[in-house]
Amino acid sequence: MASGRVVSVTRIVFVLVTAIFAALAGRELYASIRAASISIVAERIERGEAVADDVTAKYASRTVDMIARGYCRSDIAAAGVTLVLAELDRQNINSNYDAWAVAASNARRYLQYALSCMPTNSNFWLRLAAVQSAIAEEPLSIAGMMKRSVALAPYDQSMVLSRFYFWNGFTDATLSAAGNALNSDLTTMLRLGDRCMVNATIKKQISPQLRPIFDETWARVGTGATARFQQRCSK
Repeated sequence: MASGRVVSVTRIVFVLVTAIFAALAGRELYASIRAASISIVAERIERGEAVADDVTAKYASRTVDMIARGYCRSDIAAAGVTLVLAELDRQNINSNYDAWAVAASNARRYLQYALSCMPTNSNFWLRLAAVQSAIAEEPLSIAGMMKRSVALAPYDQSMVLSRFYFWNGFTDATLSAAGNALNSDLTTMLRLGDRCMVNATIKKQISPQLRPIFDETWARVGTGATARFQQRCSK
């Protein structure tokens, strides 16, 4: 009798575990089906293909709606970030402020959600900082996001150069609040960055607020590191 009860309990546990795994697998499949069209549109945008504004708006809206379903998968989160940022980029704050404000709010909300799933994604922290800066410059908050981005990818050249673009647009207060992270990025870029890629980046106009910090870093790293930028790059 005791042996029979043990077998019975084992079978019940097996059935329960199987049912749980089946439910989880079904949920993943449903998430994949729901996100398939979102991923396809996001991939087209990332490849630089033409995507109509109404199509971008439609799938960006679907992306935000998926937050409530809690699909914390890296592929879904990344595709969603591409779409909400593309929708924000297509809005014009001067001609239609209300539409821009909705897109900006949705982008911030979705990035916050994406980071709850992928808190170690340096690019997501950078994009959240950029969106927050566009909505309202909050120096300490934005500096904190940028510090995380730098800490998570301190030597990734694509990230360092992407951050430089946004450092160039932040206010004095934000640059000051992010001091060490900014200095780390500039130093890494000048000492370790690809000569031609860095040259192409720094030859563009550097903002008045970033210029003195950049010049100070340039002097600090010394001619041993910066002399190479005088060489021409083949086209």
